[in-house]
Amino acid sequence: MHREVIDKYYLLLHPRPAYIIGSGKWGEKINFMAASWVTPVAEEPPRVAIAIDIESYTHELIKEFKEFTVNILPLSKVNIVYKVGSISGRRKNKSDLVRARKGEKVDAPVIEDSLGHLECRVVDEHSSEDVTLFIGDILSAKVNTEYFSEKSGWNFKKINIPLHNWGRGFYSVGRFILVR
Repeated sequence: MHREVIDKYYLLLHPRPAYIIGSGKWGEKINFMAASWVTPVAEEPPRVAIAIDIESYTHELIKEFKEFTVNILPLSKVNIVYKVGSISGRRKNKSDLVRARKGEKVDAPVIEDSLGHLECRVVDEHSSEDVTLFIGDILSAKVNTEYFSEKSGWNFKKINIPLHNWGRGFYSVGRFILVR
């Protein structure tokens, strides 16, 4: 039996990888927030889209500086992912929760001990009432090759990334099943 759940439709699309978005300008003001509404949107040129709540400090900083980073942390750092997603950057400087530096291609912050990160410059944005979909050109995509290969992606025998379900809930990636 099916039941209507339109007011929570997005839960049908979870769990999703949980990332940390870096925003702002290094040396001025920066922020980090957890986000799972992140998706690739083009290969040529390489582009990614992130959906950010219009009331968030991250939204304010991306609108002001037109740059952001997408940082992938391991499952072992899920508490950091949860903390940066639960505290407002307007009330607390979250940069003390992670080791960060200025990006190489953008002024937005990058988390130093991430498994990988994207450095992006906003090229378009679409308002959707309570969120803005920011589309960014990916200027740099760096990854720790101990855990990732261009041929097969993440090596989940060596590392795992958190999947956000809802609220305080996270999952890890299950076992790989080869479909024939």
